[in-house]
Amino acid sequence: MKTNYISEEEWILALKEGNLLAFNELFARYGKRLFHFSKGYLHSSENSEEIVQEVFLKIWDNRGELSAQKSIEAYLFTIARNGILNTIRKSKSEQAYLNYAKIHPGKNILLDEELDFSELEKAYHQVIDQLSPRRKEIFILSREQSFSNAEIAAKMGISVKTVENQMTSAISEIRKNLRSLGFSGIILFKLFF
Repeated sequence: MKTNYISEEEWILALKEGNLLAFNELFARYGKRLFHFSKGYLHSSENSEEIVQEVFLKIWDNRGELSAQKSIEAYLFTIARNGILNTIRKSKSEQAYLNYAKIHPGKNILLDEELDFSELEKAYHQVIDQLSPRRKEIFILSREQSFSNAEIAAKMGISVKTVENQMTSAISEIRKNLRSLGFSGIILFKLFF
């Protein structure tokens, strides 16, 4: 599809200014490709549509930060890839919980009440928020944004060994704090690690 803009740089500048025509052209040009890219991994039209919506919502919300020096196509597909990985991770976590519940019917996972996945996820995010700022950043880059240890080290200006040590400490702290809330160690391992 031919765009009304002479160059990608001009197109990005129009997006940065909030030009809806430029945004609509971006969607028309990449929407279907992102959908098929996502569906190739997720095998679900519904989840793939959600990924496409997330990508374009993120582009619109962060349009002021777009850079004319970086490929818009690469940026779109990076956002989609991260969304796909998060969807897969969440799906595996939910499935692990369901499998655990089938294997251990009637077993209380919480001390006082029966667990549903949203309660576990809420507790998980609460204990992540309790990590020190540096450890939390490293953990999120690794587990939620799928950065490698080397990428995290380069981004933060620290050694790979420091990243590894911080991740080990973060995981230990998260497990300890979730256990103190009454969650079983077995399900924690299956769900999050």
